[in-house]
Amino acid sequence: MELQLTSAILITIIAILFSGLFSGTEIAFVQSSKVRMEIETSRGGIVNRILRRFYHNEDTFISTLLVGNNVVLVIYGIAISAIINPWLNAWFQNDAAVLIVNTIASTLIILFTGEFMPKITFRINPNLTMRLIALPIYLIYLVLYPVSALISHISLGLMKLLGIESTGAKSGRLTVEQLDDYIQQSLAGRADSEEIDSEVRIFRNAIDFKDTQIEECMIPRNEIVAVDLESTSRSELVNTFSSTGLSKIVVYRRDIDDVVGYIHVSELFKAGTNWRDRIKPVIFTPMSMLANKMMRRMLAEKRSVVIVIDEFGGTAGLVTLEDLVEEICGEFEDEHDKKRLIARQTGENEYEFAGRVEIEQINEQFHLGIPENDHYHTLAGYILETRGELPRVNDTFTIGDLSFTVLRMSATKIKLLRVRRV
Repeated sequence: MELQLTSAILITIIAILFSGLFSGTEIAFVQSSKVRMEIETSRGGIVNRILRRFYHNEDTFISTLLVGNNVVLVIYGIAISAIINPWLNAWFQNDAAVLIVNTIASTLIILFTGEFMPKITFRINPNLTMRLIALPIYLIYLVLYPVSALISHISLGLMKLLGIESTGAKSGRLTVEQLDDYIQQSLAGRADSEEIDSEVRIFRNAIDFKDTQIEECMIPRNEIVAVDLESTSRSELVNTFSSTGLSKIVVYRRDIDDVVGYIHVSELFKAGTNWRDRIKPVIFTPMSMLANKMMRRMLAEKRSVVIVIDEFGGTAGLVTLEDLVEEICGEFEDEHDKKRLIARQTGENEYEFAGRVEIEQINEQFHLGIPENDHYHTLAGYILETRGELPRVNDTFTIGDLSFTVLRMSATKIKLLRVRRV
């Protein structure tokens, strides 16, 4: 029986609306922040429970949307043909021409009204959209679930049969990339880094920590406080602890490239013992070692000091467990801490930086846009890499759009610089 024109128009409109709903829901689901949704759905409520089910069964949910969309597209095709075919038959005597024009016209209509417009609209605020449509979509989900679940199982079976490993996120676990995107969105629009919550900062540091090499955390060789195993007396060791405020001091034999371990200040309170018998072992690691792997090893072996070695087997630097924790949680301040490295704005477009301040910190805090490179990590390293020579006190030079003046030097180190925007 041919559909009446009014019924066909009504069915076509309903089919277009449902197609738009399925297409828009699909793009909103894909574009939404999984981390934000995970946080929101943990608060309880019927909508949150529904959304939690969607996000923890992604494969089945997407299959449901595709099944629903295919069903309404079939219905739409039948209904739209009943509407436009009588007109086309009056214009064209050739059935092939009618079929071609019908296909083109119906496709353009459904693409614009059931695909492009809904996807543009739904992706404006995908998280809010998912909350608004959760209930009606859930009713459709329940109706179509048997079909979509069957299709999902058949697909998985075929993939296993062909030896293809499924990459679907059925468990609903969040990925590192999703967490990082959420942090980036949280930081967006905050010009002053001090406005960022400490929890957000720690969260971001923890994500970045997986790519941090031990070299980036270490105290450089020329700043290691160390004593000689043979020539240092107990009183000299006590004075070294007292003057530096450190709790651990590296012990070497002959020179710093032959480290034998470290001594903890608490060992000096044990009367009648030779401090040389209380030396604790250290871990030796190359500069390329990832910091997170080293932290796990230190915790597993109950070690707190690592000596970083260079390609020639010499001592390149030192890392403590506290240094690695500070990479995530930020600097710890106590009565024994030294003054922080100087990094401050002294006037309009004028700054002062210690040579050891990291380029990444300068760019994040002051937005100077200094190029970052694997060959250097600090401001002093950038200057040495760019100029190829050690400057002298009061030397002024320009690199890019920044003018540098050396304020303080040692024989081999750039200690303090003034930086101005040119």
